[in-house]
Amino acid sequence: MVDPAGQIAACCSEDEVPANVPMQCFPGEVWAAAPILAHAHLESFDAPSASWRRHGFTPWVEDLLAWRMTAERLSAAESAVQSLHELKQNGCGLVLSHVAERGAEGPPKRGLPEVLPLSEVFAPDEASFSPGIFEAGRKNGGLALHAPYSVTPKVAQQVFTAFQEQGLVSIHLGEHPEERAYLVDGSGPMAELLARRERPMVGGQWKSPVDWLHAMGGKREGVLAVHGGDLQADELQVLEKSGVAMVFCPGTHLYFDRPPTQYLQAGIPLPALGCDSRASNAALDPLREVALALKMMPEPGAQAWWGALTQRGAKAVQRIDLGCLDVGDQARVLRLTETPLEVQESAAALCDYLCSGVAIAREVCSFPSC
Repeated sequence: MVDPAGQIAACCSEDEVPANVPMQCFPGEVWAAAPILAHAHLESFDAPSASWRRHGFTPWVEDLLAWRMTAERLSAAESAVQSLHELKQNGCGLVLSHVAERGAEGPPKRGLPEVLPLSEVFAPDEASFSPGIFEAGRKNGGLALHAPYSVTPKVAQQVFTAFQEQGLVSIHLGEHPEERAYLVDGSGPMAELLARRERPMVGGQWKSPVDWLHAMGGKREGVLAVHGGDLQADELQVLEKSGVAMVFCPGTHLYFDRPPTQYLQAGIPLPALGCDSRASNAALDPLREVALALKMMPEPGAQAWWGALTQRGAKAVQRIDLGCLDVGDQARVLRLTETPLEVQESAAALCDYLCSGVAIAREVCSFPSC
């Protein structure tokens, strides 16, 4: 039973439902908790990323920046509409988004997926940072820092401090070796790109991306560290112990051909899942992400990876009302049709099916509005 606020009030058999409670029937359907993507960018839906350079991160950044300067692309608002439509069609219940361009948070009136739009701070110098962004952060539940190489230490410290007691801070961290080289000794392709763009240099002061995060005040709960493709197993252990939520985007790892085996070597709980954007991914699809995660790291099994897409994602974005279908949770469901009979026999069989990578007829819905 679902109450007027959309929360599950009870789980019971049909003959236990009170006579005054209206009933809806959905014959042949199988339901699961709606997927949660803990990281995405809704911009760049029409990015021609298949043709961009991927042998290193910096060449890809240069291709992305060059494309963004062209007039022949969707506006941020149009891109967000298209991205959210694709996410809804593919069964996403909630997505946390880094909003780098005005309008990329999506239309003001929207249904599912629910969007947690964190304005992205890109402040390579003090003059480019506006303290007014904190107002948007307090309204939306936090802010997103772009990356250690694109915000000054002072700005990063201000953001982490502002949301230390309440709210989220999401940041791309340990994404590639070029970031590490820049932070450790101010060298490498990322440092050279920043020099060409006449950006102030602040690299060469930290031992690692995790050391940078600690120095900024971000090694704590309420912080999401996204990608982590260059983080070592011991660094992931440090982040897990400190309460930082890791977010892994399998489609983007596939795009850049980054082996993610350090997550298993670390022996820590699986990370939440994200999808990044069409600038580094072939699709915006939570079931594709979980299927890729299972293919890349099969050892945990389908049930564990499904938990990463639901419960782990809910914990990462501080939405404990989502990720499960139990009393007190929001009745936000992934509705499956045309499922084989064997899939309906057990949770294990259902998770195997959801993480299989096969085309699955699906719909995301919130009750009782359905």
